[in-house]
Order: sequence, then C-alpha cells, then structure tokens
Amino acid sequence: MTGQEKAEGAKVGALPKKGGKEPFIQQFELKDVFPHFCDRKTKLLPLGDVSYVLRAMGLTIYGEEEKTIREQVEKVDGMGKPVSFQTVQSWVEENGSKYVKSYEDAYSAVGTLCHEGIIGDKSGTIKVPFLRHLVGEVGDKIKPDTFDKILKGGDLPSGTSIKGDTCSLDEFLTFLQK
Repeated sequence: MTGQEKAEGAKVGALPKKGGKEPFIQQFELKDVFPHFCDRKTKLLPLGDVSYVLRAMGLTIYGEEEKTIREQVEKVDGMGKPVSFQTVQSWVEENGSKYVKSYEDAYSAVGTLCHEGIIGDKSGTIKVPFLRHLVGEVGDKIKPDTFDKILKGGDLPSGTSIKGDTCSLDEFLTFLQK
C-alpha cells in the first residue's frame, strides 16, 4: 500500500464532522405509525408486519433480525397471532435503542463500501454507477430506473438530488436524510 493510498484510506476512516451520535434516520413514536399498519377493526398488527412498523419508526432492522424480533413479540400475544400495540410498545421500550443507528454508523458503513471499491474509491467518492449496480443486485433489489428517479429527488423539493456520476460521502448521506 502506497503512502497516498494510506492517506486516502485515512480520510474515509476519519470521523464525520457532522451528525455524530445523533440518529441518522428521523425517529417516530410507535403511536404515530402503528395505526397505518394495524387492522382497523381489531387494532391488531399482523405478525409479519412488525418489522415494517419498526422500520417506519426509524429503527434499522436487518433481514436476519426479523425472525428473532417476531419470535420475541409473538410470545406475548400467542404464537403466529396478530400482536397488540402494547406488545410492540413494550418491545420498543426494552429493545428499540439497539436499533437506532447514528450518522457516524452510516458514515462508517458507506465509507467501508467505498474503501473496499464496492461503491466508490478510497478517497470516499461514491461512484453512482457502482451504487446503482449494488442496489440492483443485493437485498431488496431496486430497478435502475427507480434508482435514477430516487437520485433525482423523486417528489422532493428541487435542489435535493445527486447530480453526475460521483458524489462525496457527506453529500450522499445528507441526501439520504432528506
């Protein structure tokens, strides 16, 4: 590794200047999102929708964590049965803080993807074509035309977009927070 590569790698590894330990994604109260997902008559939430509700609250739930979370909440209201607001609220009070990711966490994760050459380079520059390919092939796949619409800002006010084929880590993370 050359001196320049080490210096470029150090830039990516440096702590971000803004955001720090504050939540990266805006957090919402369960009472504000639960009604959008539960059955209107019974006021119960299908067990399979628990992770969607938690994500709507702003919690970061990974796919492999969904099963564990479902198992934890279904113990209260019955195996395989819909769950109540109180059951989910109790789970959030006990476990929710483990699923709040900070700006620093996001910066580190995206910086690692750049440093490894997966979505950019060691200087922390994101290459949009690399990112488009990644999100089209991994996880909940996003079609290229949908990805392009998202980067153009979709329905957001003008000026909120990623222009060109590259952007900085901070520019990208700021865009994601909009």
